[in-house]
Amino acid sequence: MNYTVLQRIALTLLTGGLTGTSFVLTKMLLGAGVDQITVSFVQLAGASAVLLTALRFRGTAPTLNGGVLRYFSIASLIALAAGPLLGNWVLGRIPAAIFTVVVTFSPMFTTLLTALIERRLPSINALIGVLLGLSGALLVLLPRVRVAPHGEAFALCLALGVPMLLAVGNIYRSRYWPPQLAPAAASAGALAVQGVLLAPVFAVRPHVAAATIWSAAPLFALSILVTVAANVSGSTLQRVAGATAYSQIGYVIALTGVVAGTILFHESLDATFWPALALVFAGIVLTNRAWRPAHAVPLVPLTFRRSDS
Repeated sequence: MNYTVLQRIALTLLTGGLTGTSFVLTKMLLGAGVDQITVSFVQLAGASAVLLTALRFRGTAPTLNGGVLRYFSIASLIALAAGPLLGNWVLGRIPAAIFTVVVTFSPMFTTLLTALIERRLPSINALIGVLLGLSGALLVLLPRVRVAPHGEAFALCLALGVPMLLAVGNIYRSRYWPPQLAPAAASAGALAVQGVLLAPVFAVRPHVAAATIWSAAPLFALSILVTVAANVSGSTLQRVAGATAYSQIGYVIALTGVVAGTILFHESLDATFWPALALVFAGIVLTNRAWRPAHAVPLVPLTFRRSDS
């Protein structure tokens, strides 16, 4: 299917908004007394069960073979390292606002790593688009960031690994996506494998009272549905737009978090939000205008030609 620029922009806004909403729901679940590992495992297991059941009824469940399983395993390991493992460890040691600012570097890392792998500079539109989006996200987030105490310096350095891992995941999924794998099937398989990989950690976590989890059941149900929608939308965007355009959802996620904080937690929304929103939208438009079709390529070693002097 040939997706137009407007359709790709709509997918970017939808995926970023849904993913940002998922983060807000996670924060609400944590506030209800549920630990992060339980939240992550229930989201992954529930979303994969919903998607796999729907695909089974439609007769479009993913067909597994060695290549597809390898793709799911590598993509899931990167996602778990960026989120429930390194991401959560860092979040426990630095302010959430600072962490959000750090994560917005993911599109920049994606663009730079893509340029390195492909051994060519990004297009002017793509580069300007990434810079505009980054400027918009920082404009609205930096006023909300307090200076980190000296003891948080080590965790802050490690926090840069999160956007780097997100960038690596973006590029891996775009370049090595199995050609026969539909977006919904890709989402179902990736969520299921992540749930399986997280299961041992979930099994040995400290005990959580069943009453605590049951009292948060409506939030869990809504979180699972949002996770399903965000992953299907994100997989579709990844498949049709590629890594750099997909990474722009990071800026939308940041602005979604600010809006959610204003609505749900009564945080102030100052005048910087509207120019920030304009910068992010302009960056998304430029990046999608620079779009090239995403395609899977064989895994080959990265080599550089030596030019004769």
